[in-house]
Amino acid sequence: MKKSILLFNLILLLGTSAVFAAKITADKVTRPAGSVPFQGERADLVAKGESLWNDKSLSKNGKKACSSCHKGATKMFKDSFKNEYPHTVKMAQKKANMDQVDAEEMVQFCMLAAMKQPDVLPWDSEDLAALTAYTEDVVQKNYIEHSTK
Repeated sequence: MKKSILLFNLILLLGTSAVFAAKITADKVTRPAGSVPFQGERADLVAKGESLWNDKSLSKNGKKACSSCHKGATKMFKDSFKNEYPHTVKMAQKKANMDQVDAEEMVQFCMLAAMKQPDVLPWDSEDLAALTAYTEDVVQKNYIEHSTK
């Protein structure tokens, strides 16, 4: 009897965890009204963004960086990545019902979906500004350049 109750509680706990972990809403990854992004020199932000892009400590388990999924210039991107932001991203469309995302929203979305963090980066943080700048100025441009060859 105790084993069946324990098993039932474990299944319930795992099922509940999966439901909460899978729930990403558009308002969670969209900049709150009135919040101000970090301001800095674009070149400095891009440089810091490159470091963060390869930083596994951004993931909940410390084993995954942005570059883990997005190796090189083409892995895990779709043709929509050739379009200026905001644009459609199927993963955000599927998981958060967002028809379009900007680069900042996509960074925040990845913090929740891919990096499995319980919360997004602070909206006024240098890290968010840096990852966004690196995504726009380097990653997206590299993808466009390599995918048109």
